[in-house]
Amino acid sequence: MIEQDIINRQNEAEDYLKKHKINDLFINITSHLVFNKPAISKDDPNESIIEFLEKLKKSKMANLYAPSLIEDQNLQSIFGMLDPSGKGFVTYRQYAEALKTLGIFDFDTDPEGRSEDKVKMDAFLREA
Repeated sequence: MIEQDIINRQNEAEDYLKKHKINDLFINITSHLVFNKPAISKDDPNESIIEFLEKLKKSKMANLYAPSLIEDQNLQSIFGMLDPSGKGFVTYRQYAEALKTLGIFDFDTDPEGRSEDKVKMDAFLREA
């Protein structure tokens, strides 16, 4: 009986974390710290986290995209590497794997062009 209660509580906790995307939040915070590397002597990592969370909050309140660690120009370059022949599209598999590689797991699984297996750059940039 006690074991079942523990299992139920663990399941509830996992559901809560998924529902509120807590794991994604921690991945984003960690990525932000690693990418920006605030030095303890210069910048307080805690202050950097607070600023990052404030940006996230503002973007959510304004219905904007969350701040990205990678600029659009770099994302365009990534897309270009996936599309070396310059056709203007990538396969759905390339699209999905690239986003996962960037740490983005909550993305549009049915982007424009998926049915033809030709996902264009603008769909990729929107999700990245």
